Amino acid sequence: MISSLEWILYLSGALVVLGYWRFRKAVNMVSNFPGMRLLVSPMSPPGLLLPALPFPLWTYPGFSFPWELKHAGLFGIFKCDTVSLCAADGRAILFTADVPFITKMSSYASRETFPKPVDEYKVLSYLGSNLVICEGEAWRRQRRIGAPAFSKGMFERLWLDMRDIVREMVEQERWHERTDLHFDEAVTTYRGYTPKRGEILVPHIVDLTLRMALAAIARAGFGMDFTWEAEESFTRVCQGFGNPQRWHWWLVVLHYSWTFLDPLLAPFFHLFDQVTTITPTFVLAPFLYLWQSSVFLPVRIVWAIVFYFLSEIAIVFARPTDADWNPRKIKVHEALHLVAKDSTLRIALPAWTMSLPLRRMRRMKLAFTILEAELKRLADERKAFHLRQTLNNEQLSNGRLPDNRSDLLNNLVRAAMMDEGDLEKGPTGSLVTSSIQKGLTDEEIIGNTYIYFLAGHETTAHSLAWTLALLAAYPEYQDEAVQEINRVWPSTTAAFEPFYENTSFDDYPKFPFVLACYAETLRLFPPVQMIPKVAAQDVSISLETTNQDTTTVAQGADTNLRPSKEVDPFFTSQDSYTSAPHTNFVVKKDTIIMIDPPGVHYNPRYWENPEKFDPGRFMRPYNKDAYIPFGVGHRACLGRKFSEVESVAMLVHVLRNYSVHLMPTSPDGQIDINLSRERFSKASVRITLTPSEVPLIFRRRVHQA
Repeated sequence: MISSLEWILYLSGALVVLGYWRFRKAVNMVSNFPGMRLLVSPMSPPGLLLPALPFPLWTYPGFSFPWELKHAGLFGIFKCDTVSLCAADGRAILFTADVPFITKMSSYASRETFPKPVDEYKVLSYLGSNLVICEGEAWRRQRRIGAPAFSKGMFERLWLDMRDIVREMVEQERWHERTDLHFDEAVTTYRGYTPKRGEILVPHIVDLTLRMALAAIARAGFGMDFTWEAEESFTRVCQGFGNPQRWHWWLVVLHYSWTFLDPLLAPFFHLFDQVTTITPTFVLAPFLYLWQSSVFLPVRIVWAIVFYFLSEIAIVFARPTDADWNPRKIKVHEALHLVAKDSTLRIALPAWTMSLPLRRMRRMKLAFTILEAELKRLADERKAFHLRQTLNNEQLSNGRLPDNRSDLLNNLVRAAMMDEGDLEKGPTGSLVTSSIQKGLTDEEIIGNTYIYFLAGHETTAHSLAWTLALLAAYPEYQDEAVQEINRVWPSTTAAFEPFYENTSFDDYPKFPFVLACYAETLRLFPPVQMIPKVAAQDVSISLETTNQDTTTVAQGADTNLRPSKEVDPFFTSQDSYTSAPHTNFVVKKDTIIMIDPPGVHYNPRYWENPEKFDPGRFMRPYNKDAYIPFGVGHRACLGRKFSEVESVAMLVHVLRNYSVHLMPTSPDGQIDINLSRERFSKASVRITLTPSEVPLIFRRRVHQA
């Protein structure tokens, strides 16, 4: 009889053999092209949760490794702009920062050979099919219908909406009052720094940029109302949802208990604050270094798990807040933020985990439910309006929408309905919606609405936060941007307009340097870290074997792709595009090819001093094929101009009235630019690149005649 131990040994042996077989299969799929050989792929569900290990290229680099390693830490180590990744789960992936190869592979002519792997984007499909996750005829149909939605009227509305949003933010947050040198109000010390008179310290600028970007996409994108809520940490408020609803009698008991305990605990908290404040940094540094070292990695993992469950228990005994006494429903913009934040986690976990009695799971389920219901309501409202107006000009029972609405959702629904011709009435005068189904289905309208909603706030908000941080770190570029703004909108002390009323979308092209600052930020902090393609058939490709001491690739240069027997004849042999040696090898069907935006943007072959913040790059000729924050080729993002217009409008109105500065890095008020940039560059990779913390200081500008 086989014992339990023997069963475990046999099963372990079988798993090892299966893993080795899958690993060898993955290696053969890329013809053993040099690169990483791992037990777990970062693209697998377990890989999404595992942290990076020491010696990441040979152990496990973590899901965020394209951002963490960039070009120097990955392609620089292997001395080649294409690197393979083969894992024991059978995944075979080529990561590439080779621009000519990327350009050829992403061209419209190559769409059948290197399509988008739809399965890799299933995290974005839970609200319906959309432009991002489609291929073939479905993609062409949705692209044809979606493109006209980005109309000039919508951009005109966006420009004016952003002016009003910044103005409302300044008024509601009382910036004009708080930046007065005579304003006297108690201020809060943050990380040892107390703001001076006339300064506004924002601990995490994403709290503001997220709300501004949400307001922009809500108004210009979907015609929704957005009320600015002053002096609230948006991200912190969102984290409060999902807490268990405690009984009223229990809240009363906790209220009196904490009232009694607060005076007793206050001296201990005060003593702890004093000790941590006066303790020199060099005393704590060795302990922090040891704690963050690889030796303590298992301890950190165990501690994180234990702390998480302890916090779940502690919330039951936490001090009651206003949210406990007066609970409110989650708002749609809060739901959207939480959905964007937790989308990666949802794909990594089984569906049944959404029902677990944990705060994050409750919060995630609540956010997804609220967002789906709101998007359905908005789409149905626009669809009903256009149906009735097209048929007989009847008004909606809850009020007629203006004929001149130019928001994105309105344009999308109208384009979907007009795609297959005029609507018709049925025999009894009932509405016929077959033309909508031929244009976009209800599911596709909601799915695309969600994608526009997500892309229209999350990516732009984070990029705006980093743009402000970089302009604070390099004031010479901030001064140049302000000079450009003042040239377009000159002001006098006698008649100063803090928010220029006489403006329109025609002013947008007048700010090329402000746009260059935003473009340079997107180069340094690309929102999307991986753009996947898949080999639909076996194809023989030719790649450079080294990126050392080769000539720079000229803009528009081509790659050398050679067909195998099954490959379309379009892939014909071409001359090498550099003097570097090449190798020809076969990429098997189903091999994933990941375009690596950080690798491209930090590739010294295409960008001189790639680590340097230099907006002037985009005021001079540059290799447009090596700039891919909005995707590449015929699948590039439709919302690029929306993001650029929104960002320029926000930046010119903020910078015209306020200067932005970094928070001091030392007690004496000095600022170490390199240390500050290292801190605000820390980010996590979710659906988009998300900053960890970006504290900034704002001061009012003095306008002179």
